[in-house]
Order: sequence, then structure tokens, then C-alpha cells
Amino acid sequence: MTIPPRLIGRKEAAAYCGIAVSTFSLWVSTHKMPLCIPGTRKWDKRAIDAKLDEISGVDVNEDEDPYDKWMRENSGG
Repeated sequence: MTIPPRLIGRKEAAAYCGIAVSTFSLWVSTHKMPLCIPGTRKWDKRAIDAKLDEISGVDVNEDEDPYDKWMRENSGG
């Protein structure tokens, strides 16, 4: 049985997201995607999933203050 790795390189991370490597790099530099794990050139799939949930609006906190939500959504990051 082969267990798929949780940590993946830039090319695999881009493919995992369904985007070009150059787009993934842009998203990392603009904080849409997490940075690689310090000391490696690998990304954690769970961290990528969390960022995708955040930017797509899937991870909604119903208890969030409306002002905090507005600030988060309009901060540009």
C-alpha cells in the first residue's frame, strides 16, 4: 500500500490546486497560498486546503463579528 505524501513540491502543489506553477508562485507571493514549510521546498496539503477554503468562502465562521468579517474580506490579503 502506497500512502500519498502530505508534503508536496511546487509543481505538485500547483497541480493539486489545478493551476499553473506560475500562478501558484504568484498566489504564494500574494499570500493566497501558504509559504513552504521552513527549511524545505515543500507545501503541506492541509495548509493548501485551508487557504483554498478561506479564499473560496467554504470555511465560514458563523460566530464571527460582522466588522471582523468585513475587515478580513476587504484586507486584500
